[in-house]
Amino acid sequence: MATERKREQVALLEERLGRASITIGIDYRGLSVKDMQQLRRGIRAEAPETELRVIKNTLWRRASEGAGEPGAADLAQEATAMLFGFGDLTEAPRALQKYIREERLELPIHGVYVEGELQDGSQVGALADVPSRPELMAKVAGGLSSPISGLAGVLSAVFRDVAAIVEARAEQLESAESGAE
Repeated sequence: MATERKREQVALLEERLGRASITIGIDYRGLSVKDMQQLRRGIRAEAPETELRVIKNTLWRRASEGAGEPGAADLAQEATAMLFGFGDLTEAPRALQKYIREERLELPIHGVYVEGELQDGSQVGALADVPSRPELMAKVAGGLSSPISGLAGVLSAVFRDVAAIVEARAEQLESAESGAE
């Protein structure tokens, strides 16, 4: 029979899994408590909309079943910490990769659960390399503004040329009228 505390933990994990845009299973063996605290702080500094939790595998499996995400159960293997990303899909992987690189850590990644699918741990690197949503929006806007400004320049030149032709013709007609008089 599950204790009240375990039921609360399962409910908390269900909520986190349901709300997370990405969940990453990390093998934390070899890290001290101090190292785990630094890992949490380092990731949160880069990606404030994340949460790193050490979980019990059996509770995680129950939570993933309860949340209707049975595929996420396979993230829990041996000593597992779950990194939940609640914001941009690439934010948590980018923060994790940056911290691992800067601290020169060897943290095996069990897998990534995103959009209802369990992916291989190698996908963290691929997701970390994808530009964030604001960066992509800026690139799209920059790509669109260049042709638009070019079009505006061309249209401006056409109108200027038409105006010059009309003005020249008006002068020509005026001089023809004054010469006829």
